[in-house]
Amino acid sequence: MNNFIYKIKNRFFKISKEASKIKRPNYEELIKYQHFTKNISNKFALSFGAGRSGQNWFSKIFNSHKNWIGTCERFADYEAFYRYVSYYKLDVNMDGFFKLIELASKRDMAKYQNSLISSSYMSYGVKELTEKLKPNYIFFNIRDPIRCIESYHKKGWYFYYENIKKIKSPLVDITNSQYRSFSRIVPRGEFLDKWLTLSRVGKLTWFWCSINKSIKDDFDIIHDTEKYYIKLSDIDQNFNFYQNLANKFKFENILTEKQFYNVINKASNKGSSDKYKYNDWSKLEKKEFEKITNEIFPYYDQISTNI
Repeated sequence: MNNFIYKIKNRFFKISKEASKIKRPNYEELIKYQHFTKNISNKFALSFGAGRSGQNWFSKIFNSHKNWIGTCERFADYEAFYRYVSYYKLDVNMDGFFKLIELASKRDMAKYQNSLISSSYMSYGVKELTEKLKPNYIFFNIRDPIRCIESYHKKGWYFYYENIKKIKSPLVDITNSQYRSFSRIVPRGEFLDKWLTLSRVGKLTWFWCSINKSIKDDFDIIHDTEKYYIKLSDIDQNFNFYQNLANKFKFENILTEKQFYNVINKASNKGSSDKYKYNDWSKLEKKEFEKITNEIFPYYDQISTNI
């Protein structure tokens, strides 16, 4: 019943003026803003995460205010291809992609003053994107690994790899959309053979750990941009956090507590009803989870929200 009510509320959001703000603009509209010059009153932010970490909801908090536009995976096809190229270190000129995100930010700031561009697909290019686009702020959105892996499982990640024993990397996943094909990466190098022997939970654990490690490594070496860590367990439906966020980023038309709690109904990416909870995992799956997180990304408990 709760999921049904959520879907109804989300449909109402899709026909709202607020939803029209984040509709994907075409190139003809974007190019109109190529000569826009950002000034001191304009703020631009980029948000990175491993997916299923609350980025959609977080961006819609910003989008709920008239002086900000907050988008999430607005150019999913291009962004996923950027992940593919940057993760596999392919020799592809991506200047057109950087120009796309730059034009989108210019258009956003020209129309709404401030822009937050959020995408899990840009997670292997944090340092590169920060250097090229020069945002005022960058965010690292992270969620509890167990909850995240449960959510990946629910969304069908690596469903077709359970009985495959030999593949080459890089590859294109066969799935129901181009952006998912490019985004569902597999390991590079010798670890690929080991990865194929893992359970699906083990494969998903590698995915969560690898992306978060890439983001953290880049965050650790970026020193000339304001950096914020956003841990979903700290902020989820937390009105005190929202008040800190509103003060820091100078939101106009501040939301009431009830309005803030309703933002969740604007985020349309809950996934299917199929669930595979941690309590249902096998001993092998739990063992793989513990081993991989300890080896690749044992830093989750050290991170806390700093707003």
